[in-house]
Amino acid sequence: MTHIHLLQILYAGAFALPAALSYFLTFPAILASQKFNCLDYPESRKMHLRPMPFLGGAAIFTSFWISVAASFFVVSVFHQEGIYLNILHGFFESIPRASVRIFWVFVGACVIWGLGFLDDKFFWTPFQKISGQVIAALILWRLGITINLAPGFGWLGEIGTFVWILLMINAFNLIDSLDGHCTGVAVISCMTFYWITQIVYQPAVSFFIIIFAGALFGFLPHNYKPAKIFLGDNGSLFIGYMMAAFTLLCRFDNPTVSYATFFVPVMVFGVPLYDTVSVSVVRILRGIPPWKGDRNHFAYRLVKIGMADNIAVIFSYLTSVTLGIVAILMTQVNVFGAYLVALLYFSIIAVIAFLEFYAVQTIGRMQALKDIADERQEKRSKK
Repeated sequence: MTHIHLLQILYAGAFALPAALSYFLTFPAILASQKFNCLDYPESRKMHLRPMPFLGGAAIFTSFWISVAASFFVVSVFHQEGIYLNILHGFFESIPRASVRIFWVFVGACVIWGLGFLDDKFFWTPFQKISGQVIAALILWRLGITINLAPGFGWLGEIGTFVWILLMINAFNLIDSLDGHCTGVAVISCMTFYWITQIVYQPAVSFFIIIFAGALFGFLPHNYKPAKIFLGDNGSLFIGYMMAAFTLLCRFDNPTVSYATFFVPVMVFGVPLYDTVSVSVVRILRGIPPWKGDRNHFAYRLVKIGMADNIAVIFSYLTSVTLGIVAILMTQVNVFGAYLVALLYFSIIAVIAFLEFYAVQTIGRMQALKDIADERQEKRSKK
């Protein structure tokens, strides 16, 4: 059996274990939510009609870190006993070297999950939320990873890296709208990063990412419409935090690829970033603070222009897959090709934005004509 086949078997097991754990741990998470009143109650800007459990993030968090711990244990046993094949030596050697970074990622993950849970339970203010996010981001940035996404820009790159972590945390929190939306987009993002790490040959990072993808995938059947449980902020903030960690763990400047830049993550997270930027712009134009919640998110806007909930979610999935393919393509081109790929990426985003705008304008004109017709009918009835 070849080196590649053995690695793929390892990756398949690393995906299957957390997927199974996440699927089955979701049932006690639902029961715990109901017992301890961890429920998301309906309100004006929410679409669900009954109280929903919000401890989905707990099931993902637990299954993921149990699987990570189990994987490190197996690797350490193999390493001590020397029972693995020589052709896998590089893979197994890279896992222990990543253990210190993974430990600090875990510490930051505990902080961000606790923040999300407290916000779900006690409705923290935006200031309280951002304070907790800053603590988690500092742990990841200075203790866990210590990577500058833009080293050529010096301290500006350092600040940009820190802002990127906060942006990722909030971007995935914002797209947690329709059933299965955030979870599914996160699965696709993970798989995109998995293939990129395969291309640049970063086996330890691939292993870490595929475990998280499995945890998300196992939870998705419970979260897809009609959802039996929500992610809650404890889930969506944790997902965004882990996506930021993957961004920093994955090094795109590997010499084995022809060209890759820090722009790759922007492509991978195209849907969350588009949602974050567009909804913030709309709120500012309407005189609403960007942090104030509403129903103008990307998925909600798709529903407003006529898509059913599940169709809007599937459309987001397909968009994520498309942008993910573009991101993978970026790792395979030279400098000139990179400019073309970047142009392709922004063209796709521009087409989506144009169609959204056109659909909204058309619906507005149709509504105006309907109002005029109704007004005329009312006048005729009075005569």
